[in-house]
Amino acid sequence: MLGEERRQYILNLISKTGSIKAIDLARTLNLSEITIRRDLDRLAEKGLIKRTHGGAINKFSVGFEMKFDVQKDKFIEEKKRIGLAAASLIEDNDVILIEAGTTGYQTALNITGKKNLTVITNSCDIAGVLGNDNFDYKIILSGGILNAVTHALIGPVADSTFRSTFSDKAFIGISGIDIYKGITAVDPIEAQTKKHIINSAKKIIALCDSSKISHVSMNYVAPLKAVDTLITDIDADIEFIEKLKELEIEVITV
Repeated sequence: MLGEERRQYILNLISKTGSIKAIDLARTLNLSEITIRRDLDRLAEKGLIKRTHGGAINKFSVGFEMKFDVQKDKFIEEKKRIGLAAASLIEDNDVILIEAGTTGYQTALNITGKKNLTVITNSCDIAGVLGNDNFDYKIILSGGILNAVTHALIGPVADSTFRSTFSDKAFIGISGIDIYKGITAVDPIEAQTKKHIINSAKKIIALCDSSKISHVSMNYVAPLKAVDTLITDIDADIEFIEKLKELEIEVITV
């Protein structure tokens, strides 16, 4: 396969899957990792992809939203670590809010041994996971319009729930987070629901794998300072992390 053909193949693969790791692609194509990294660098220089440590991700438009069933398998190891770290912040007797999303789902999977929890969520997936094995938990499902792409319950009914209930900690998902643009979301109705979620909690804990950093989605949600703690993976941009620390936002990398 010639260089241009190989780079087109890589570009098509990233468009379909959302992300790739250089080591995996090198094994698939039976090439050196150095060759693949050079290809990724060339594609990034042309503005066709965004390089990450060890690979690359699709340079999504501000209106792009990956389907839940696809998104949940992307950066899965990072999300598992973030979910585990998030769950460790939950204490007995807490009233917590877990927003719909693939990393929130990983958080729910890692909640074990906690007593007397009240869990508010706008995710049927999260409610189901926690309800199956934790019969002593009080689980409040927001209701609302189901977003078939993200599996989130959103809209006026969900907003009403979050305006009238309050939590100790809210674990929110991130579509995009940027130093200058703040927190953003693709769907305008979902962005509005997220605003009510942020306003309903004493402490906001953002769950964000490194691919979401410096990405800007279409609809503004809140400034960076709305976040108290950000949990991300070790590949997160160092300058971005330092900026958050300057804003006195706690950063946990896993």
